[in-house]
Amino acid sequence: MYKILIALCIFLIVSFHYAFKVEGSDDVISDEIIIEEPEKEKSELAKLMDKIDLNYKAVEEMSGYYRYKKKQWKIVLKSGQNIVKVTKTVRRKFSKPDDWTYQELMEKMQIAAEEMVEIAKNKDKEGALEDAQWQVRLLRRTCAKCHKHLDIHIYPQLYKKKPKELPSTP
Repeated sequence: MYKILIALCIFLIVSFHYAFKVEGSDDVISDEIIIEEPEKEKSELAKLMDKIDLNYKAVEEMSGYYRYKKKQWKIVLKSGQNIVKVTKTVRRKFSKPDDWTYQELMEKMQIAAEEMVEIAKNKDKEGALEDAQWQVRLLRRTCAKCHKHLDIHIYPQLYKKKPKELPSTP
């Protein structure tokens, strides 16, 4: 029994000694070179989309609530107004007349935000909460469809680019 414990202790000591010696050694050259890319300055469109995202996240955070207080309705109203304003700017400055799908999705986003504002203004009507939450889901779906259409990943570090494979011709 003691022989096994002594052998285990010697093995651990040698292993740790070797691991620390390799880590501290200047002779070891890493095969992997990490190059930090300087953060690119965001384009005007990216900044506008960040504003939309910020307002969307404010209402999306509350989408699971079963009742909104006055403060939450104010957030829904302001966020909806901001999304409408920024979407109009994006549609005016960055329109893509040759891309019908993009135009349609931007219009849907603007309409969903306008309806969210209208619902927040009429918050006392029956079903207003459910309607507001429905508009948040419409915004989520519209954003997802647009990002998929444009092949944009919000968190690119999560998605590694795969080379596009061409189908083989028979």
